[in-house]
Amino acid sequence: MMKKFFEKSSEREQLILELDKELIPEVYDYLNTIVKLDENGNIISYNQVFESQFGYNERDLKDNFFDVVLKNNSSEIRKYLEKALSGETQKFDDIGFHKNGNQVDIQIALIPTKKKGSKHVYAILKNTTNLQQQEKKLNQFQKMREAFDKVDYICCFYYDAVNDLHYFSKQITEMLRINPVKKFTPSLNHILRYVHTEDKELVRTTVLKALDERVGFQIEYRLIRADQTICLVREQSGILLDKKGRLEGFVGFIQDITDHKMSDELLEKEKNISILYDNPDIGIWSIDFQNSATISISKGIEYISGYTQGEFNNGLQWVSIVHSEDLQHYMDNQVTLEKGNILQHQYRIIAKNGDIKWVQDYTIPTFDHHGNIIRLNGITSDITERKVLEEQIKYLANYDVLTNLPKRNKLIEKLEQLIKEYTNSKQQFAVIKLDIDGFKYVNDTVGNDVGDELLKRFTSRITNYLSANDVLARRGGDEFIILLDKIDSISSLKMRVNSIFECLNEPFNINDYQLYITASLGISVYPENGVTSLELLRNANLALLNAKKRGKNNYYILSQSSSIQSFKNYSIGRDLKKAVENEEMVLYFQPQVDSRSNQIIGAEALIRWNHSEWGLISPHEFLIIAEENGLITEIDNWVIHEVCQQIKTWKNRGIQVIPISINISAIHFLKPDWPSQVARIIRDAGIQPNEIEFEVTETTILSNSEMVKNSIFNLKELGIKITLDDFGKGYSSLSYLTEYPFDVIKIDKTFIRNMHQSDRDLHLIKSIIYMAKGLQLRVVAEGVETIRQLKTLQQQQCHEIQGYLFSHPVPSDEFETLLRKKTLQPIDPEQKALESKRKHYRLNFPYPLEADIKLISIAGRNVELGVSKVLVEDISIGGLRFVSNLKLPIRGDVIYQFETELLNTTVILKGNIIWKEEINEDLVEYGIQFILNEDEQAALSNLLNSFIILLTNQSFLPPYRKVSVERSQYFK
Repeated sequence: MMKKFFEKSSEREQLILELDKELIPEVYDYLNTIVKLDENGNIISYNQVFESQFGYNERDLKDNFFDVVLKNNSSEIRKYLEKALSGETQKFDDIGFHKNGNQVDIQIALIPTKKKGSKHVYAILKNTTNLQQQEKKLNQFQKMREAFDKVDYICCFYYDAVNDLHYFSKQITEMLRINPVKKFTPSLNHILRYVHTEDKELVRTTVLKALDERVGFQIEYRLIRADQTICLVREQSGILLDKKGRLEGFVGFIQDITDHKMSDELLEKEKNISILYDNPDIGIWSIDFQNSATISISKGIEYISGYTQGEFNNGLQWVSIVHSEDLQHYMDNQVTLEKGNILQHQYRIIAKNGDIKWVQDYTIPTFDHHGNIIRLNGITSDITERKVLEEQIKYLANYDVLTNLPKRNKLIEKLEQLIKEYTNSKQQFAVIKLDIDGFKYVNDTVGNDVGDELLKRFTSRITNYLSANDVLARRGGDEFIILLDKIDSISSLKMRVNSIFECLNEPFNINDYQLYITASLGISVYPENGVTSLELLRNANLALLNAKKRGKNNYYILSQSSSIQSFKNYSIGRDLKKAVENEEMVLYFQPQVDSRSNQIIGAEALIRWNHSEWGLISPHEFLIIAEENGLITEIDNWVIHEVCQQIKTWKNRGIQVIPISINISAIHFLKPDWPSQVARIIRDAGIQPNEIEFEVTETTILSNSEMVKNSIFNLKELGIKITLDDFGKGYSSLSYLTEYPFDVIKIDKTFIRNMHQSDRDLHLIKSIIYMAKGLQLRVVAEGVETIRQLKTLQQQQCHEIQGYLFSHPVPSDEFETLLRKKTLQPIDPEQKALESKRKHYRLNFPYPLEADIKLISIAGRNVELGVSKVLVEDISIGGLRFVSNLKLPIRGDVIYQFETELLNTTVILKGNIIWKEEINEDLVEYGIQFILNEDEQAALSNLLNSFIILLTNQSFLPPYRKVSVERSQYFK
């Protein structure tokens, strides 16, 4: 900044104008951020300035530039890009986002390349927030420089010790009688050429010693001018350090005292620089340090403080108007002066009229020959306006403009404060993520103005139901986050949540509309669901997803104390990143069979996580978390690579391979270069593109239809077939069949499962198959589990079948065996007699027995969890068989407790899982081996015998916790 004091700002502005006019990346690289973009706004390359200013690295920049840096990819932004691509340079202002979430005001220039046929643009980013501050400082220094330039006999200078360069005010040319037109920025050795031979060593030694000891100095010596005349000068300099305490150089004055014999007192100098003292924007002052007396002050001090020179001369001390909250900091900084350093600091004062102002001081100490401070000279400027602007920017970064609620950054600050406060205590707090149900519908039907007003009133109403220590923050759109400061129990938490729902029962009357709204809430609890802000927010989002599965106006508490599944979800969220790093994922394959010949004609690759505690975890349990954590891209790429390598291995072993389909998440299709990455993986593996297929869902298409369409067509050109998965589940799939080049559609398994219970589902399946034939599309029916379903599909000429009827998903070695067999025979679970898996006589219940299952220990470590519901199919004195939607591991060191009722008697049994069998993708059958002592076994035997006798001899069922509904409906 001191360097700018002496340089002309017009030179800098001219340089920028030239660079704007003729883009020279290798020069511009050192001035501002530059990013090279392709025609879709994706980053091709960038300079180091971008990484240092915005914090992003190459891994962060795989998405669209405007999505990442601006969080904005509106039609207006795309228009700027299109105009730039057509050859017109575009400039506009926007708000950018640093990687850490901080907002930055930026000016963006989109400059087209000059190469013919090139569709690239350069994006130049200027941080206008810092630029405005820097320009204001520069203007202040410019005024000072211009004022000093009008003072004879005094030359101001700044010595850049790092680069060994002096920057002088214009008086140096008169003082040395040199050419005033030629730029004069000499090194130390160069300036010593003008020092008298007898004084040269004194000056050199003094300067080097001052640099070494980091102290200011005052010295008198002689200069030999260009015309060989001699002048006597007095130099007074002070050290400049940067924020880290590193040496920058000197700043000071050189006075020509040959004829004027200037006094050491600053009062005499003021007569020669009166124009500077008349400047109202900058205050110049001088104080007799030893007597605490004001020597002089300029009109700028009167303008800033409101106090006159007379009041200061009559004993008013500057320190007396320093704001009380800044006084200690102000006093502590005075130590800097005693060390001989220039003091630069900011603080508040209370002006005479009561206004609070921010000021910035530059204070230079003067010492006598004994090293004692005798005088302080300084420059004071009013920076209130700048401070107000900084506070506004800070507020906008931390608070939502519409609702005045804290934003995510401020929320995390409070969240981490609570975590620190409650560490090593038994106190709990809750994190609630809240979404307004159907808010988009409100905006679409009654307009954004009404929607904005609804958000403000919603905020006000929710706030009234929170305590003073709770925090309500806006995440964006209709998403809010609530921190409930203290909760005593899960029961008390539920009461607090129910009060939030109750407050929404009353309608919102806005303009002429009466709006009823509901909300979905996901809740995580500290410390059960995490001990970091990231874990708690992530698990609150996971809980919100579970709440939305239950329908609107619901909440879900993801607490370890609520159920086994919640505890498992917590473990998954905690361990997922480590699992990806440690390559704990494995691939399973499920065959797709020709319904006429039973021949394997394809397969779907399905990822599994081999968790150390929970065994194999299915993808629907962890892929949502992977998408949220940004790990989904890495996981999908791993699956593609592994599938290609596996196909290559089978081919090398002489096995006839069939197409393998891979589920691809939406994020890949938003990257224009992704098809080329896929092509490289296929090429490196040495397989053919038609040996893999990609499955996409309707959600993927909805993400960004145009970009997805481009990616799909590019993949098709490579020879990869595309499947539309879960067909019939969305709302507008029919239109997609004409817009996108799909090869296969998969009928959603829910229609297959219900086809014999619902005429509507059966007619829908028939219509899908008929329509697909007309469009020459292959149809795969997934989730086929019974012979009856198979026969119906065969009658409708659906020739491709996937489901448990033919095979569960199996690991690669087992699937290789199936490939060698080439054909599979269906095994109908409805026809298969249940095999006895126990040596004891079993009681088979006419209707399943409902029981509460509770996880009580893992690997000898006791856990306190709530209960989940299961259906017991049969029981003996040795164990039981139950059905559940829980996915549990087969481990001897995991102990479960079952509680139920038989013959009006409460029964509590403990045991571990010794076998399991998947019924379908949702339900699993387990075998439990009891852990009972002799007395417990005898009591259970008597109870079962009594039940069997009553069941055999009575015309009605003995009392027990029976469940009459289908198990698929029970676990829905």
